[in-house]
Amino acid sequence: MNDFYKQPKALVWIESILFLLAGILLAILIIEQGDSHPLFYAAFIFYVPISQFLYTPLFTLTGGYTYYSPMLLGYMANEKQIDLHSGTSFDYLFVLRHIKPGIDLRNTTLMYQVEGLLNLITKIENKQISESVTIVGTSYFFNDRTLAKLGFQIEKASLFYQLNLFINFIDLWWMYSLAKGKISLPALWNAKKARIQGAQLCAQKVILEGLYQHLISKIN
Repeated sequence: MNDFYKQPKALVWIESILFLLAGILLAILIIEQGDSHPLFYAAFIFYVPISQFLYTPLFTLTGGYTYYSPMLLGYMANEKQIDLHSGTSFDYLFVLRHIKPGIDLRNTTLMYQVEGLLNLITKIENKQISESVTIVGTSYFFNDRTLAKLGFQIEKASLFYQLNLFINFIDLWWMYSLAKGKISLPALWNAKKARIQGAQLCAQKVILEGLYQHLISKIN
């Protein structure tokens, strides 16, 4: 669990609202300055990752983000579709800040993501989520062969998702660099979408459990 949410609930709400207000005030400042100095609008390039960080707590508290593990979340998840995403920069700070960059961070992140899939399976088995739910995820570092073995269908990411990745380039760049253990450029142009039905995901439970235990042993 993200350490931030281990605080008293009232304090979490107060801090989350303050983060939101800070993000709104920063946006207003950029817009006001941009009216007289248009170059200020370029600051929105940096505003995007800052706002992603600041808005994460409130999105989580209000159900915009549904976490299945500390580093795997569903965006606006509903009974028909769960759009999976890796944790935000906020989660990197509170969950992975003590993990050494490079292979340790990669294995830990992957472990949390597999853990999230196993938690999804548990919810489906317990009838909390329908077996017919469509589970999708878009990324630039998918291993097509591994996902195909797990029953995922791989397709080219839509233009909307590709644009979303490029808009979040700064965040993706530094997160990817930490995972690689060196300054690296993520291949956003190779983004792909993986898709699977809930029942099909449940059929892969044993394989995912084995992968999860393997990752834990590597981390330990």
